[in-house]
Amino acid sequence: MSSKIRKDPSITRQQRMVIDIIHTSNWIDEKISKVLKGFGITHAQFNILKNVQFAHPEPLSVKEIKDTIMFTNSDVTRLIDRLVNKDLLCRNTCPKNRRKIDVTITDKALQMLEAITPEFQKVLGRYFEDIVSVTEAEQTSEILRRIRK
Repeated sequence: MSSKIRKDPSITRQQRMVIDIIHTSNWIDEKISKVLKGFGITHAQFNILKNVQFAHPEPLSVKEIKDTIMFTNSDVTRLIDRLVNKDLLCRNTCPKNRRKIDVTITDKALQMLEAITPEFQKVLGRYFEDIVSVTEAEQTSEILRRIRK
């Protein structure tokens, strides 16, 4: 962060915290996206795959996927289409409700997600565990949840 911003007396400590959160978020996203690029997927696609994986073997509807993703993106359907085209997700009409589309994860995607974990370990290792205590992590998570309310 620029030293000019740190010295600006009109910026409160809370505003500086927000700037630090944004910088940190971008730093983490850059590290994660670099790994995911090697697998031909984006961070948003990875997030969708992880949510569908957590539900596996049960399917998720497109609405459920939209409700569970970490980011706001009005074009989840387009992201799912790309994952279907890469044979990472399957989309089928729900047998109980023909208006509902069920989305499931493929074996290819499960294998890819298994391969991504060690790559994250190579890039980040125990970085966060080494610099942030459990208590600090819990306090930070609580503060961030409070901010999101």
